[in-house]
Amino acid sequence: MRFIFLALGLVVASTASASEATNARTAFVERRGLLEADAQCRLLTPDIRSALSVTLAQARGALLRAGWTSASLRELETAAINAARARACNDQRTATAASDARRAFSSWINVSAMEFPGWDRSWRAQRVIDDSGWRLSQSIDAPTTAIFGVRQRGEAQRLTLAIPLARGQTAPASAQLILRDASRARVREVGLPQRISQGLEAGLPSPAASTSIPSARTIERINGRQVAIYSFPDTAFRDLVTLDPRETVEIRLESGRTSQRLFVEVGDIAAARAFLTIR
Repeated sequence: MRFIFLALGLVVASTASASEATNARTAFVERRGLLEADAQCRLLTPDIRSALSVTLAQARGALLRAGWTSASLRELETAAINAARARACNDQRTATAASDARRAFSSWINVSAMEFPGWDRSWRAQRVIDDSGWRLSQSIDAPTTAIFGVRQRGEAQRLTLAIPLARGQTAPASAQLILRDASRARVREVGLPQRISQGLEAGLPSPAASTSIPSARTIERINGRQVAIYSFPDTAFRDLVTLDPRETVEIRLESGRTSQRLFVEVGDIAAARAFLTIR
């Protein structure tokens, strides 16, 4: 099993070349195969195994965004698993792959921050947080400027939306997180042409398949500026990380008789979260 250490920021956008999609496929096969070999032969330490799992999730997200269906990805995964199981633990190719992985990831597991690109948005994961407190964050620039993600204050970490307020601006009265209810609806395949033509809206759940989660609002002063903070319950983050990388969640802001819709790309949030748990 030959291990190729590809760039960690795997992303296949609408303009991606065939070679980029091939690289994502190669990364997926090699990393899934090596993880299966590790399960059989105990080749890797827990931290290297975790790092390999993170980049496997990135490769999976890249393939789905490139137009692969969930079914075709399962077939590819099955082929990688079967190929790994067909090799003995003392196979030289397997030993070489494990050695390459240990060398490639030994320094990466100690980096303090990493970007996880998606279609249109990226998740930023930070092991060392700044005064604003973000551990995971995605920037939103329209129709209003905001940051969404996991914010830490003291020992508590909460799924949060932060909206900077201009002088004299009134904060929206409430914010609701709207996402697919996985207990009622299966993931819907989002085709590449649909995503190109509709953008983030292509990944939204239908009203019949969605659930709405309310938030609690506070006003804070951050870096000398008033910021509206909307905190969601812990179960909201649990539901968010189980979604498909192609999906989109909506945040609906209500201000009296008016409302605004903000979109968040699910992307590789599960991989970003896993990156933060590596020790």
